[in-house]
Amino acid sequence: MNKKTLQLLLDNIIESEVDFGEIFYENTLVKTYEVIDSKLDTINSRIIHGVGIRLAHNNDIVYGYTNDLKKKSLYELVSRIKNNFSNNRLIKEVNLERLKISRDKSVIKHNDMDDNKKKEYLLNIDKLARSIDSRIVQVDTVFYESDSEVIIANTNNTYVKENRPLTRLNITIIAKDDKRQTKSSKSYGISGGYELLDEIDIKKEVVNLATSAIKKLSAKPCPSGEMPVIIGPGFGAVIFHEACGHSMEATTVSYNTSILSGKLNEKIASSKVSIIDDGTLKSKWGTTVYDDEGNKTRKNVLIKNGVLKGYLIDYLNNRKMNMEITGSGRRESYKYAPTSRMNNTYLVKGHDKIEDMIKSVKYGIYAVNMGGGSVDPVTGDFNFAVNEAYLIENGKITDMVLGGSLIGNTLDILNNVSMVSDDLSFDTGFCGSVSGNVPVTIGEPTILVSKILVGGN
Repeated sequence: MNKKTLQLLLDNIIESEVDFGEIFYENTLVKTYEVIDSKLDTINSRIIHGVGIRLAHNNDIVYGYTNDLKKKSLYELVSRIKNNFSNNRLIKEVNLERLKISRDKSVIKHNDMDDNKKKEYLLNIDKLARSIDSRIVQVDTVFYESDSEVIIANTNNTYVKENRPLTRLNITIIAKDDKRQTKSSKSYGISGGYELLDEIDIKKEVVNLATSAIKKLSAKPCPSGEMPVIIGPGFGAVIFHEACGHSMEATTVSYNTSILSGKLNEKIASSKVSIIDDGTLKSKWGTTVYDDEGNKTRKNVLIKNGVLKGYLIDYLNNRKMNMEITGSGRRESYKYAPTSRMNNTYLVKGHDKIEDMIKSVKYGIYAVNMGGGSVDPVTGDFNFAVNEAYLIENGKITDMVLGGSLIGNTLDILNNVSMVSDDLSFDTGFCGSVSGNVPVTIGEPTILVSKILVGGN
């Protein structure tokens, strides 16, 4: 998509009564390699190639997209969108020709591996996992990689280009005996290439996953009731990503439908809680140089020492809120209009010791690994599965338990965080919302929640 075509489309757009127009171009190649049943089951590839166009007047917004990039089709798309607005021209001029394209500096091709080495790596994981115990009956390993080029041009004289390589490894290990089948999973991902593998002690990780799956075969049912819960580092942060992260996105805050609407500068959490969303963290899965509206990503302090300090705000929701844009406009692809979303969200590390957390619990749960869940950002009510957990009895970790869940409310859990350790770590995932599924990083150190409702078997 060259500058001349973008300029002509913007010239056409501003002939109508709009106060904002945007063109988002994307060209993405996605490949996946999957090993199942000890053989390379599939190598899939797909291309995502198209343009999304968004026009707005005040709070009236119309979005359209196409994968037909012939000039005639692009003009027809603009014309259909413009039909929603009158011909009263509001923007005098947009001049991309005077602009030098702003681009990220990561255009060098990231480390790659040939297909045979990818296959060998995945098969070695399979072989290692199965050698640990005869009860390991299934090992699924997947490499996911994508290489994207995006160009964003709009009537605010924004003209940016970014290359976005992503690489991810997923491992699922399934164990089975004559009574039960269990599994343990983990994902590793970066904004980059196969240098990802340099960061992973793969033997240690596979042994840990296989051991966890085997131990679950004899785990006891999880107890239920309100009790203290220790939540482990890394993916444990999913509970904050869901329970309060979405409630700080302008997608809901701007409509005053979030449980955190109107609470800016109020103390909403324990003084132990500080939460940051940072789109600039080097090589993290959710990192980009620019957001999908062409704004620079940045470090956003959302909660500091328990006080709500900010929201995640995209360009158009900024109009309703009259607050600074935070570089948080994101979308899955050109088929989606962007809105405010998280990038890399984490709970800041503290100074408490894990052994002190355990000793302080007379009877509770140690949730080593969290699973998926759901939250209502309006009420703040949430429910999350616990993938791996242990009983704590009289200050000591005892039996593994299975089938637990954590049930609560955003404001309750924020205020009940009583201890925060210093072992901050990160995990990766895809986050779904109105602008599709986007890659995000979540992180936290080990924490103690003084009381929360545990659902058991």
